[in-house]
Amino acid sequence: MKEYVKLFVVFFVCSILFGQQIPVQSDHSVYSYLYRQSTSGILPQWVQSTKPLTLEQVLNLLTQVIETSEIGNANRALAERFKSEFSIPIKPGTHLPFSKSNRINHLLSYESADIEPHLLTLKHENSNLWLDWNETLVLASSNDYKRYFQDKFTLKTKINDQVSAYSQFSMNRLVWNNETLTIESVLPPDTINWVTYYNEWAKYFPEVNSIFWYNTRAGISIIFDQIQFDLGKQNHSWGWSPSHSPILSGTGQPFAFIGLQTNMSKIRFKFLHGSLMPFSPYEVHKRKITPNKYIAAHRGEIDITNNFTLSITEMVIYGNRNMDFDYLIPLHWYWASEHNRGDQDNLLIGLDYSWRIRSGLRIYQTLLWDELTWKKILDPWWGNKFVFQSGLHWVPSANPFIPDFRLEYTISRPWVYTHNDTTNTFSSMDMGLGFPYGPSAQVLRIATNLFPTARILINGTVELVSKGSGLGSSVLHNYDFRDTALDNNTPLLVAPVYNKSVITLSIKYDLSRYLKLRSDYIYSSSDGNQIGVGMIWDW
Repeated sequence: MKEYVKLFVVFFVCSILFGQQIPVQSDHSVYSYLYRQSTSGILPQWVQSTKPLTLEQVLNLLTQVIETSEIGNANRALAERFKSEFSIPIKPGTHLPFSKSNRINHLLSYESADIEPHLLTLKHENSNLWLDWNETLVLASSNDYKRYFQDKFTLKTKINDQVSAYSQFSMNRLVWNNETLTIESVLPPDTINWVTYYNEWAKYFPEVNSIFWYNTRAGISIIFDQIQFDLGKQNHSWGWSPSHSPILSGTGQPFAFIGLQTNMSKIRFKFLHGSLMPFSPYEVHKRKITPNKYIAAHRGEIDITNNFTLSITEMVIYGNRNMDFDYLIPLHWYWASEHNRGDQDNLLIGLDYSWRIRSGLRIYQTLLWDELTWKKILDPWWGNKFVFQSGLHWVPSANPFIPDFRLEYTISRPWVYTHNDTTNTFSSMDMGLGFPYGPSAQVLRIATNLFPTARILINGTVELVSKGSGLGSSVLHNYDFRDTALDNNTPLLVAPVYNKSVITLSIKYDLSRYLKLRSDYIYSSSDGNQIGVGMIWDW
């Protein structure tokens, strides 16, 4: 144990001396814009391969778009709007809220010349610190909930060109719709159906008829010449699909990790080692002892040409023991190490590519295999545990008010992501880390984005889902309990099979730099309609 403490002490001290790049939240609309520019050929393909991007990366990419002569005025105006939002405060001194230098201006109008407001800013020589306060209110038409509130505070600091850090805290409150219904004080995760709830520990307070839960994210790291070291807690998305990657989708719970990444011309490498939760917080609160659970992953990318990128990823989930130094070595081949340790861990390998066929048209494919036998690859053998995804992104015009289109088709075999030791399933807090629909699924997804003006984003999706629900259809299932009579005849969708369609439409409008409005519509053939209208205060 002393060795692990020493490791983190050394890392923390080095972080104070050097630092990290601040990540840009993965659901920010700037990603939709950058992906359009990447598929159009203005930006490189690597922009779309992993999330989150850092503040510095986003600013550099937006500058690259602005300096491209062939883009139109609407495209350039949108890039400049995003760039002004992410720019680091440069006014010297300390600026407190409501002070003469930090007053609220143009509350109900958007002025392009205004600087991005912050609750508190401080600049001294080469160091910057700024604090943002965010309030979200959503009015929902739902059978269960009628209002949602979120209070969020985000502290960011840049010590110098090598050092930066951030910390974010959110408190969420969901107002219950049925005041006569008796519910538990502490709620099991499957009783809360809300888009921003990810199995956190949630408690119901009858005096205010509300459910509360909390989120945190934080990070600090080192930039050391061409190598960046990270220590933080955040989501990770690896792969070419923005939200449905079979490798790491980034849609579940953030987890604490240490990481390393480097770029060498046309080659990029990322490594992380993270701490996962083997159960939901609801279950953990009922246990006296919780086993350890970890993830180790590394990903290498190479640009064969400017339009063709090939990537390989290795990941391993292990637990019920202390941190394994074999998996702390960034360049170590996990496959060999896991075999030499008796095949007791959950090893997954991903192979993917992205090919920009021409400006505005890109295709990508991913094969993630948990286990397979090549001589049985076309047979319905239960051990063929893999996910295969094909996608196409089409940007018909450089004008941002012309919609782009994304088409994805994904199949996932039963038992993929699972293990015979349930601690080692590909999950954290009982939520899958990979493809959101998990094993035994077939999904056709269509998505589109457009920017009618620099202040409006509209996006929509249509999903046609076929999902098995028998043994082997959940990432939490144990394959030792499978029906062995189906070993040589396991169908893609294990019965009973459910089919559903899901349609979403979201509209975001920046009324001013302080006030943002949004409207969300979700239709599910199995769960009905849900409409949310919200306002966000951002200072």
